[in-house]
Amino acid sequence: MSPDMLAVLDILVRIILIYYLMMHGIYFLLILFGSIDQKRYHQGIQFHEFKRISDSPLTPPVSIVISAYNEEKVIVQTLLNVLQLRYPQFEVIVVNDGSEDGTLKLLIERFQLEPLDKVFKKQLPSKPVRAVYHSAVHKNLIVVDKENGRRADANNSGVDHARYPIICQIDADCVLEEDALLYMIRPFLYNRNVVAAAAIIRPSNGLIVENGRIIKRNLPETWIPLFQAVEYLRSFQWARLGLTRLKSMLCMSGAFTIIRKEIFIAVGGANVGAVVDDFELTVTLHRYIHEHPEAKDFEISYIPDPGCYSQVPETLKAFCSQRNFWQRAILQSLIWNRDMAFNSLYGMAGMFGIPFYFIFEALSALVEAGAYIIAVLVLFFRIDSPAILMLLFIFGVMLGTLVSICAVLLQSTTRMRQEKTRDLIRMLSAGLIEHFGFHQFHVLCRLMGMYDLLVRGKLAYGYRERTEYRSPPVP
Repeated sequence: MSPDMLAVLDILVRIILIYYLMMHGIYFLLILFGSIDQKRYHQGIQFHEFKRISDSPLTPPVSIVISAYNEEKVIVQTLLNVLQLRYPQFEVIVVNDGSEDGTLKLLIERFQLEPLDKVFKKQLPSKPVRAVYHSAVHKNLIVVDKENGRRADANNSGVDHARYPIICQIDADCVLEEDALLYMIRPFLYNRNVVAAAAIIRPSNGLIVENGRIIKRNLPETWIPLFQAVEYLRSFQWARLGLTRLKSMLCMSGAFTIIRKEIFIAVGGANVGAVVDDFELTVTLHRYIHEHPEAKDFEISYIPDPGCYSQVPETLKAFCSQRNFWQRAILQSLIWNRDMAFNSLYGMAGMFGIPFYFIFEALSALVEAGAYIIAVLVLFFRIDSPAILMLLFIFGVMLGTLVSICAVLLQSTTRMRQEKTRDLIRMLSAGLIEHFGFHQFHVLCRLMGMYDLLVRGKLAYGYRERTEYRSPPVP
């Protein structure tokens, strides 16, 4: 290799090492901030506080919107779970988004649905509604059957049919803790400026569910969902809490989000043209807050308590499809909102949030792929610089492993710590092993997502799988 090429290679290595150091350093600080805020959050909770919220007639009623497309394997258990929530007053709106399987038929039979002649005010963009049903056995359950338009479209339709001022959106494969809504509504009661809230999401793979009730909270049994359990700890439990403290949290997960209905309508609802609506909705909400003087004090809250469990992929094919999808969603929204980057008009969301997500989320797959290519070049051309490979390994793998292990160990200080030593060892092992093969596969999936968005213009989800919840063993 020529001296000029060696010089270029040396510069690239230095850039990548600085990038890794900054990325893992920021994530470590976010995890640290998140752990401090979680401690403050739990110290601020008073004894019997949630019982008072549950019993109070002043607690605002909530409309729970569930979008469903081909969810026959999970929809019954999800609905049974939601209908048993401990909350003073709520309604459940299931939006059957043109399912092609037996979802609607199953709902009609299991919940004794009857046609409902309902007049509603259409305020948000969505596909035409074919029929509306209400349950003869659950007076607070209605089902909206509409043409397929994907999740954003279904959520908009559900909000149009909602009666109550607070909207809770969950996915059809989610299971909630019995007191999840009580925890989610708490910041709205203590701070009138809170307009939306998100919460920790954890994998439901491993849960044992019977008649909608969570019987046992086991860890996933196989490695692929276990790797994701560690990742969810890093991102949902710690990093997003730290980002919220910096007013830079740009992704309220669509799996479990609560928002004031008037604000959801004011921002135009979910963007039906987005790859996925949750990231874009959160960025749009930040934009609305900073562009409207009357909204300058509005806040987005984050609840550091595990209220929602969602199914994660259990096969490499399904995992690749999901991460391809997520990469397209983040990149698309960042491109659409690029004018916010380093723009002081948008506060910390513009000065830190947008740049952080673009540099360390959207582009990290490209940087990591470049690091692997450099490592191959060093080996192929027999460059006498073993220090290069060692530094790439330390900064690219070991620092990432350290962040994962810190996230797992910090969890052991919370009320959701692993009760069995075996489970803690499994989580620590997953935080280490995932960086040797699985993480590289993840990078490849994200690169494919960038190609699919920028070159192919792909919007649809792709391959998806659902599995039935585990039932308790028969005695």
